[in-house]
Amino acid sequence: MNCIPDFGDPISRLSGNRILAIRSEPAEVFPGEAVALQLVAADEHGALMDQDIDWALCTAPKPPVENRTISEACLTDGAQRIADTAQTITTLIPEDACARFGPELPPQGTGESTARPRDADATGGYYQPVRAKLGALVAVGLVRIRCGVASVTPEVSARFRREYVPNRNPFASTLSAEHHGLAIPLSALPADTQVTLKLSVPRAAKESFLLFDTKIQTLIDAEETLRVSWLSAQGDFSVAATSVADGSGQSLFRTPNQPGPLLVWTVLRDVRGGVSVQTHALEVRTK
Repeated sequence: MNCIPDFGDPISRLSGNRILAIRSEPAEVFPGEAVALQLVAADEHGALMDQDIDWALCTAPKPPVENRTISEACLTDGAQRIADTAQTITTLIPEDACARFGPELPPQGTGESTARPRDADATGGYYQPVRAKLGALVAVGLVRIRCGVASVTPEVSARFRREYVPNRNPFASTLSAEHHGLAIPLSALPADTQVTLKLSVPRAAKESFLLFDTKIQTLIDAEETLRVSWLSAQGDFSVAATSVADGSGQSLFRTPNQPGPLLVWTVLRDVRGGVSVQTHALEVRTK
């Protein structure tokens, strides 16, 4: 009898259609400003292009009793559908986003009797949820909105507005591979071999930002952290998501046992909600 449970494919295994990310440009905006939204999706053969997407802006604030990022209503009737169904669209962030999802008092008559102003995340941020459907797949993206700092003196609030630099999406440069500490070309990876894949991330991608520290009640300079998610239709990653340190994110990767072309996707995210996706073409050869 086999008592080992079958957990299915690892999260890094790309099989069938998968939504990889919802990316906003700019990565942080004021309510009422326009933002470009892009749904990035792929399957085992490559990027999915020119897909029809059912877009919606969530309108229902999250009740404190719900243990999730968004309100359950966002997935049903608590959302405002967007007419454009392209894979990349431009839309306006609602003027009342800081009331529904930020530090301001939520509007009355929303049907959420327990709604209250939202708490900021660890980076002082607030987010407008965006729901997207690709066929049977549903994903929620979070667009960072500029709402200021709650419960601070006028002087602190004024300095924050004056000096805070809005988030930008992170960016990476190149992917490289190593085996036993020696560089190997991505076009000639040995089959059925554990290699180290490294995604180089320029220093400028790791931004500094102004943050109100609630413990010491003052503004401080903070620095973003970055994480890389790894995906491939073939081969196996030892870890599906890794932190960026010393200028790169890296993961051990067991190459497929059959030679041929191979696609790897990397999703780079910063702690303030920014994201970028890259596709890398590799080639596996016999040992």
